[in-house]
Amino acid sequence: MSLDAPTRSRQRIAAQIGILVVLIAIAVLGHLYYGLRNHFFDLGVYRDAMLWWTSGHPLYDYTRPDETQGTLGFTYPPAGAFLLRPLASLSPTTLVVAFIVFAVVCLAATTWWLTGRVSSRHGWDRWFLACVVFLFTTGLMPVWFAFDFGQINFLLWAMVVFDLCVLAPRHSRFLGVGIGLATAIKLVPGIFIVYLLISRRTRGAIVAAGTAALATLLAGAAAPGDSTTFWTDRLLNGDGVGQLFYVMNQSLNGALARLFQPEAPSRLIWLLLALPVLVYGMWRARRAALAGDELVGMSLAGFVGSLISPLTWSHHIFWFAPALLAMVDTAAGPTSQLATVRSGLRNRWALLAVSAVVVGTVSFDTLGYYEFSMRHPSGLIGLVLGNWMVWLMLLLVVVLPIDPARAAADTPAESGAVGSGRPEAMPARP
Repeated sequence: MSLDAPTRSRQRIAAQIGILVVLIAIAVLGHLYYGLRNHFFDLGVYRDAMLWWTSGHPLYDYTRPDETQGTLGFTYPPAGAFLLRPLASLSPTTLVVAFIVFAVVCLAATTWWLTGRVSSRHGWDRWFLACVVFLFTTGLMPVWFAFDFGQINFLLWAMVVFDLCVLAPRHSRFLGVGIGLATAIKLVPGIFIVYLLISRRTRGAIVAAGTAALATLLAGAAAPGDSTTFWTDRLLNGDGVGQLFYVMNQSLNGALARLFQPEAPSRLIWLLLALPVLVYGMWRARRAALAGDELVGMSLAGFVGSLISPLTWSHHIFWFAPALLAMVDTAAGPTSQLATVRSGLRNRWALLAVSAVVVGTVSFDTLGYYEFSMRHPSGLIGLVLGNWMVWLMLLLVVVLPIDPARAAADTPAESGAVGSGRPEAMPARP
């Protein structure tokens, strides 16, 4: 006897809740195993720097000794400093509690925004998919490191994702504001201004660049001395950012610094490596955006920015989350749609295998590759494990599937007035 619709719905919800209970248990065990190893260290640096600044000292004269990295300082542009300035008025306990709430809210919001088209495409309950993605994302080492250190990246990530997943499909005139503010705060998100420009969203790129410039000029007017120090000295010399060869610097430049240590890495070799990654990665990001596959487009741009940046701490690389979601989404699609993938992997089992490798090696401290590489800084182990995220990002820049089917999967709220959400989408190719 067939079950009626309400009964099937109740059974589905019960099964989903059961799955979430299991995933929550796994996530909790993972977090308990890994634990807080850095105890919101960077959050404390932010607060101490703001206390130093509000006491009347020059912002970029602030230094803090560190056993691993030597001397650390405040490295963000003045616009980022004004954002963090209120931290000086918070007690250490209040600061930690506020950060935990803020980080969880940002991560929950971004996972909700990322899952809209995927849930619509497969007819999955969005609340369930968002919860699953949230739980998996909390275990990814970059995200967990960012939480453990108390990093500002949760806010920057949310700004970029909101622009690309919420404002872009609606063709909002405010597209670019989030990316612009994120760029003014930490510079590296500026790769997404390029992404908007090359994907034919010129107005969004102008808004982003204008917002970044305006925020920078306002900060400069409010703190001219500190702004001059940052833009003429700190940015060029890189003082206080830490050691380039430290294993947590998962950029091409970091890999070269470890290879050439103790000598400084060759800038020429870095440029020769970074330029093709920039050109090829952003070419693929453009193709994805023009095909309406924003999930892959933003992932590719994020990976490119992380790879070519002189310094990319591993807790900056949140882009594994949308990349994993995109691969699983494509793998879960019908065989007929796999054939329409523009570039990248088209085999569902290959996609699932790559996804499993990323989850299995980037979740928590699965491989312990930081510890291994610090014990074995040279040789094969150091080369492979010490640059593991670099290799994964390079792999994903090549294999991420550009799937036009994601463009047709807008939620009703997105598709009612603005069409497919494609940025001046190109006609589909045979």
